[in-house]
This record gives sequence, C-alpha cells and structure tokens, in this order.
Amino acid sequence: MMKKDLLIMCQYFYPEYVSSATLPTELAEDLVKKGLSVDVLCGYPNEYFDGDKVPKKENYKGININRVKYAQFNNKTKIGRIINFFSFFISILLRLPSLFKYKCILVYSNPPILPLIPYFISRLSKTKFVFVAFDVYPDNALILGAIKKGSVVEKLMHYINRKVYGHASRVIALSNEMKSYMIDHGIAIKPEIIKVIPNWYSEEKIINSNDVNNKEFKKLREEWSFIVLYSGNMGTCQDIETILQCVNRFKNDKDILFLFTGHGNKVNYVKNYIKDNKIQNAKVYGFLLGNDYADVLKISDVCLVSLAKGVEGLGVPSKTYGYLAAGKPVLAIMSKDTDIARNLHKYNSGGSVLQGDVEGLEKLILEFKNNNNKLKIYGQNAKKMFRNFYERRICTEMYYKMIVNIIND
Repeated sequence: MMKKDLLIMCQYFYPEYVSSATLPTELAEDLVKKGLSVDVLCGYPNEYFDGDKVPKKENYKGININRVKYAQFNNKTKIGRIINFFSFFISILLRLPSLFKYKCILVYSNPPILPLIPYFISRLSKTKFVFVAFDVYPDNALILGAIKKGSVVEKLMHYINRKVYGHASRVIALSNEMKSYMIDHGIAIKPEIIKVIPNWYSEEKIINSNDVNNKEFKKLREEWSFIVLYSGNMGTCQDIETILQCVNRFKNDKDILFLFTGHGNKVNYVKNYIKDNKIQNAKVYGFLLGNDYADVLKISDVCLVSLAKGVEGLGVPSKTYGYLAAGKPVLAIMSKDTDIARNLHKYNSGGSVLQGDVEGLEKLILEFKNNNNKLKIYGQNAKKMFRNFYERRICTEMYYKMIVNIIND
C-alpha cells in the first residue's frame, strides 16, 4: 500500500480557536497547497469551540481530519488535566493500527505524553516523526511548581524525553533560547536534529482598514488618548504581577487605558487586583476572536507580552506575532537573551524590561505615550520585523522543506 506523506497529531485543531489549534491548522493548509497529502488526528472540539457539533471525520480544505473523543474534566485542576491527558492519549493509542500508513508523523508537545505514540511507531516501522516542542517538559512544570522534583510524573517525562529526543528525525524549537535550553540541560540527546522554526501569525487576519466595527472599542478609542493592550494567556507562565503593579502607578492618569483580553488561571486575579486597587482606567475582556480581536489591535497604541522569571527557553508567547503584524510596538517583560527581546531592540520595534522592573516598564510606556513620532516609527519597524521573521508563508515553508527532506531521505 502506498503510504501517505504526513499525519499531524495534536490535541487541538480546526475549528478550535486557540493558537495551539490555529497553528497546526494553518500549517496543514499550506502543506496541502504545496502538494503534500496530509491527514490529522486530533481531539474532538470542546474547550475552545462554541459552535455547532462537528463530525468525527471531515475533509477540510483537502485535509482529512479524524477527531477522537476523550474525557473533558476541568483543565484548571491538576487531577482534571492529568485525566484529560491520559484519556486523550488512550483514545489516540486505540487508533494505533491505522497509524503505520504514513511516511512521517508530526506530533506536538501537548499533551506531553502524546509523542510516545509516534516514537513506538517509528521503532516498529520505517515511519519517521518530527516533534514540535511548544513547551519543554518537565522543566516548565517543575519551575512553575506544577509537579514535584523526584515525582513519578517527572520521572515519566524524563523517560519520554529520552525516547522522543533520541529517536525523532527532527525536533522543532520555537526560538534560539529554547534550543539552547534543550542542549544546555541535556534534554537534546542529538543537538544536530534541533531546528528553530518560530510560530507565526497569519497576516490575512489583519484587516487593512482603520475602521473599528465594535462600538464599545470605538468609544474607548475616542475617550482615551493612549491605549496599552495585553492579550492572550494570563496564566502561571506569564509575569502578570509586574504589569498590574505598573498599571496601579498609572491609575490616576486620565489619558491612558489598559486593556486585558484572554484567558488563563490568573484572569480572576487580574480582575480582583483592578477592583481592590480601585483602578478605573483598566478593563478586562474574555478571549476575543475575528473582527473583535482585529478591532482591539487597531485601537491599541502599544502591546505587552510577558514571561514569568525562569520560563525563558521553555516556551514562547505567540501573541507577539499578531502585535507585530498589526504594526504595534511591543513591550516585553522577559530576559534580553530571548529572540523576541533581542529583535525588538535590534529592529527598534519595541523594548523590554526584566521581570519585576515596574519602574522600567512605567518609563518604557511613557516613552511611547509622550513621543508620537517614536510610536509611529517603531510601529512601522514592528511590521517590517514581522514580515522578515514571523509571516506565515516564511515559517510554513521551513516546515515544508524539512518534511520533504525527511520523506525523501
């Protein structure tokens, strides 16, 4: 039987709306356009999908999608996440006999036990696999206190890492600092197989018009002369505390508005902080999609992105790319040794401060608030930086060339 080119294995996929779903979806779309045969094995939409029921099997833009159902306990609880992870893993494992018909399997790091399946397949057949590390386990979980040192979970993850990093044809790191972390901490058994391909943003999502359709956002733009946006995950991996302390310093400023939009386990903390400190110039919205997200980008002057201290190298905030695509200067709270902070300084498209540097962040915001010319030039530079590094076609082309080389090797 003639083997198909590629199977993409991931938990989230179309029609779910988080970046961990949209990125593999856009990659699959572009690979099909370039002539590869692509199937997808993913979880059934639930947590990040509000529409009608979707079929378990579907052909979407030439992509054959197979969706598996699994337990849907509360992902915000530790036991809920673990049950969901293993339930999804078992649902995929039950499909094992049908997974040998591919030349290559591309698997994502969430849930962290999932890559064991293509590893087993690669040992039993000539199928090769690529591992895309959105996160570095178990290190991120240890640093954030989600698991204990010496625990069964940590030992399991080290076992999985030895198998996956030792036998994958390629390991994708999202940044150079992530690649360095993998090598420096002995996670990458074969450093030569690690390839850096950043995540991206699809520029077609940016509507090239200054018109704001959302009436509430339009009113906010009219009322406030300077708007600072934080969007995306408000969770354990983000330094929300530095941002909030900075917001508190501006609470008597009648010109500046802070907008928070997204989800995560710190959303209620953000809301309560704003309420408890009687901050009138900050608003919190849920996860915005489509035109609403395009509108909130349009009305914003600068955008914030952050990582918790010590998390650099373990993950990359993908919202950065949407900010740059919209031509917004980005203010990053993270180490200067990250690709994002390095490029923001190099290309004059934003700035960065270290975690906890509230005064530095305040100063950075004021630099843009009080200098319209700098705001305009840095915004233009942000757009150029996006087009040089983080455009969808650039990044998916890197995946395409890599996969073709692996298949033909």
